This record gives sequence, C-alpha cells and structure tokens, in this order.
Amino acid sequence: MHARSVECTTFAIPAPVLPGAKILAYTAAHVSNFSTPSLIPLLDFEPPAGGLNFCNISITYTHPGQQDTVNTQVWLPDVWNERFLGNGGGGWAGGFIEPANSWAISQGYSAASTDGGHAFTTPVSEWGLISPGNVNLYALQDLASASLSDMAWLGKSLSATYYGKSPAFSYWNGCSQGGRQGMMMAQRFPDVYQGILAIAPAMNWNTFIPSTYWPQVNMNTLGVYPKACELNAFTAAATEACDALDGVTDGIISLPSLCRFDPFTLVGKNFSCDNAPSTYSQQTAMIVNATWNGPTTADGKSVWPGLTPDSSLLAQANTTCFSNGTCTGLPFNVGSEWIQYFVMKNASFDLTSITTDQFAGIVEASVDQFQSIIGTQNPNLSAFRDAGGKLLTYHGLADEYIPYPGTSMYRDRVEALDAGVDNYFRHFEAPGFAHCFGGMGAKPINALQDLVDWVEKGTPPIVLKAKAPARADGKMWERDLCLYPSISVYQGGDPSVAGSYKCI
Repeated sequence: MHARSVECTTFAIPAPVLPGAKILAYTAAHVSNFSTPSLIPLLDFEPPAGGLNFCNISITYTHPGQQDTVNTQVWLPDVWNERFLGNGGGGWAGGFIEPANSWAISQGYSAASTDGGHAFTTPVSEWGLISPGNVNLYALQDLASASLSDMAWLGKSLSATYYGKSPAFSYWNGCSQGGRQGMMMAQRFPDVYQGILAIAPAMNWNTFIPSTYWPQVNMNTLGVYPKACELNAFTAAATEACDALDGVTDGIISLPSLCRFDPFTLVGKNFSCDNAPSTYSQQTAMIVNATWNGPTTADGKSVWPGLTPDSSLLAQANTTCFSNGTCTGLPFNVGSEWIQYFVMKNASFDLTSITTDQFAGIVEASVDQFQSIIGTQNPNLSAFRDAGGKLLTYHGLADEYIPYPGTSMYRDRVEALDAGVDNYFRHFEAPGFAHCFGGMGAKPINALQDLVDWVEKGTPPIVLKAKAPARADGKMWERDLCLYPSISVYQGGDPSVAGSYKCI
C-alpha cells in the first residue's frame, strides 16, 4: 500500500497537460468520511467504517474546435494499492462517476470516471443533433472513444503526481456501455490498460442497438401491444419447457441453443394475467417469436440474434397500459433514440412508421454511417496481445438487453485471426444471468480479482467462481462459469453445489 506524496490542493497538484485538449476548470480537494448509497447493484458495496477518504480531482475540458465539454473526476484514496482503475458507464452515460469511483477506491484503486461529454441526466435530444439533419459527431466521438483515452491519461498522470510514482498496473471495469468502452480500449488504444474486464459489452453497436427496436416494429405492424403479464407468461412457459435440458430443473435455461420451444403452441390456452383469466393470443405469439428470433430481412435472412426464451421480454418488447385497458409500445430508449436521432437524424421522426420490410435497411444505414466511430467490433487484437494485455469478458445467457451471441460471435472472429486467443482473451457465459445484474443464474463472485491474478501472477482463469441469488429454501446456489466454448453440464448430486457440474 502507498500513501500520498503531496497535499491534495489545486496548488500542490497542477493541472496536467492533456494532449489535444484545453482545460477549462480544475480543482483538487480532499474529502473525508464520504459515503453515498449506490443505485447500481453491480457497484454496491459496504463502505468502511467512517466512510471513504480521498483526493477528489475534477477536470472540465474541451477539444478545441469541437464545441464539446467533457467532465472527468479522478479519485485518489488515502491508502493506494498502486493500481489504477478506469470505470465505464451504461446506456447513454459515459460513466457513473460517484458510485463507480466509490467502489474502486474502497478496494484501494486510484480511479477515474468521465461523463463522456454529456451529463448522465442530459437527454439525447439535447446533444445528439447540432441541427436538424446533422448529427453531433464530436459528441458521439467523445462517448465512443475520445473521452476514454483522455480519462486514462488524466487518471494515470494524476496518480503519479499525487503518490510520487506511476501505477504499477492499470485496469478497466465496465458493463454494457462500459463493456463496449472496455472493448474499444482494447481495439483502439491497446497499450493503455494491462487488464480489461468487459461485462455484457454493448459492442457491435451499429447492428445490435437498432435491432433492439425490432419487437416494437412488430407490435406497430400488428397494432397489438400485449400486457406485461402475458409476455411474462410466455417467458415462464418457455423456461419450464427448456429448463431441464441440462439435466437439472433450476428455473433457468442453461442450454438455450437446444431450446426449441414454439410460442404458437400456447395460442388459445388459458392463463392468469394480473389475477384475471386470459387466453394466449396469436398476435402476441408472433411478437414473442420475432423477439426470440431477432430481426430479419424482407426475405427472412437474420440481421442479428434475438433474446433467449428465459430473458425478460420487458426490456425490448415492453408496453405501457392505461386504466381504460389500452396499451402502447414502450421501447428501450437507447435503441429507439439511436434510430431517431442518429440514423434518421430527425427528432420528429415517427418511429411507429417503420415496417418490418424497411427495418433491415435502417440497420444497414446505421452500420454504413457510424461503424468507424462506435462500431467496436474489430477482431484484430494483435496490438493488445503484443502489449501484454489481458481481456476478460462474461455475458449472461438471459441478458434481456444485449443478446449474448454478440460477444461469443466476436470471440470466434478473434480466434479466426489468432488460434492462440485464450492466451490474452477469455470469455465466459453465465446461464440464467441477466443484464449486468439480476436473473436467477450465478454471477461471478470477483471477476476483477480473477483478471488481476491473470495479469500480475500469470494465472489465467479456467472457470469463474459464481453464486446465484438465494432460492426459496434459502440456499445460495454456486456454479462455475465455463471458459467459452465449454458449457456447464449437471453431473448429478446437489444442484446448488458447484461440484455437481462439469465444463464440457
């Protein structure tokens, strides 16, 4: 552990020179006994008695000529483990500054987080377009990549100034948008981080993000907007039908590629919807089927994978219902806003006018226009490999926002270029685990520490130790996540014990 070498004041810690940027505001102030409730379960932790003590350095800067403003905070704990941790964001947010940095410094890391050029609370309508028909490309570039390399530069240089030595190791930690950001660092800035933890990465952005609107397109085409209870009933029926494919009934689908459940077999059958008798409808079965299969071209070719049947349908196929009994679509906002502001470049564009035949063209336009900015799917990781970097990813098979095959397909593309991929890039799949947190499946206990051990001790993870939420009987189910492409198969015995499964 290492202590500071200078006082935490703006005078004692001069503003760093950030290449390509102009510092607009800079402050350094010590914070004592800090605590804040985390609203993000992935970053939840028990703060130490007496709170957190650290040097808070806030930097506001611009890239001259780009009319942007980026805010970054670097937090330097009083007792430092000689490691730096860059933190990612989620959704449209470039970062979750307070909760992310709080968690990081509680573990001893010096830490940084950025707003990516716009505040977490600022809607896309205020930054996506500079004028009707014109995308704010600099703002998008800040979110996609520029602010990330800036943040690392600031975090590491300020750590060196404050502690009198540079970080011995630098790591990245993020899920969803934060996972994509980590993948971007590996692809575009390969020598910045020695270890990158990218959870459920929202990479393949230009294809995946608009594809999340596909269920809503099908609803609008049919003019049918099912209640949440009917959508949940389809999910429950599919889970029950495919649960035991791995040899154990545990409320999740561990082998979704083997699940052949047909939602149309439910049509006409009765179920309880909000404690009232109801009947599965043909139209809802069509919407569910489209969500599970993913978007297609007019002639039926797949555009992008859909959700697994035990994923919640309420992320992409959600609706909102009113007291008069009518319902309307409630899309995932990042997907709908991407189409509206970036692809169509029109704040007034009527999303409900999109037809199923037109949809593939919208996805293609997204790729054509923005691939070089935010696509984040370059499989050539040779520079990251040669720099000695280690990349660790895991993805829940029940992810309700980002279909898990996107990560495994990317991993396959990396392997097609380099058969030695496991030496620097290891991917794990988590049955029953939802997006970043939640679901009935097991979540890795401490994947970041697994990454640290890989980088610093040369011990690559063979499995990720994981635990699931307590079941009705109070048991915490344990299950090792298997190194892709291996899968976890039940071998018999107590299904709540990790030893009852084998990676095959």
